[in-house]
Amino acid sequence: MSEVKKIVKESTVAELLSVSGGIIAGIILSSMTGILERVPGMLAAIPAFLNMRGAIFSSFGARISTRLHIGELEPNYKLKGLALEEVLASFTLGISQSILIGIFAYLASLCMGVSPSLPYLLGIFVFAGFLSNVIMITVTFFSDIWLYKRGIDPDNVIGPYITTIGDTIGLLTIITSVKVWGI
Repeated sequence: MSEVKKIVKESTVAELLSVSGGIIAGIILSSMTGILERVPGMLAAIPAFLNMRGAIFSSFGARISTRLHIGELEPNYKLKGLALEEVLASFTLGISQSILIGIFAYLASLCMGVSPSLPYLLGIFVFAGFLSNVIMITVTFFSDIWLYKRGIDPDNVIGPYITTIGDTIGLLTIITSVKVWGI
């Protein structure tokens, strides 16, 4: 198969998964109306949280893919050396961004006339960030390796696939975190 056909085929499948996953994420978001009514600042913070997940982990996937292509990583499922460094960098970025988003949710709530607890909102977003980091790092890393081992270029698939998975996982971890923190 020519390289162009291969790229189009791999990318089309990824985009179809992305659209389907986007619908699932929308359904999950629509189930959160009660939470959003009680803490309206979360409505402003959720898009930032989801965008962060997609940006961090599609970049993580691209870095792993590049390291596989240039031979810096072996296509195995071991988190060591450069792979572990990439994981730690992405994990740290995810947590630091979750803290900022918790602060943003607090400020947005204040602007809307609601006074939620700052530690409460930080707790929700940091816990959701932690959970989604663990899941997204695992899914992204193993997907990159799995695709690469099957001769599929992860660069053609990981971006849309991971951003969609990130939206779904991000919403589910926010719901879980809210339940843990007791909204």
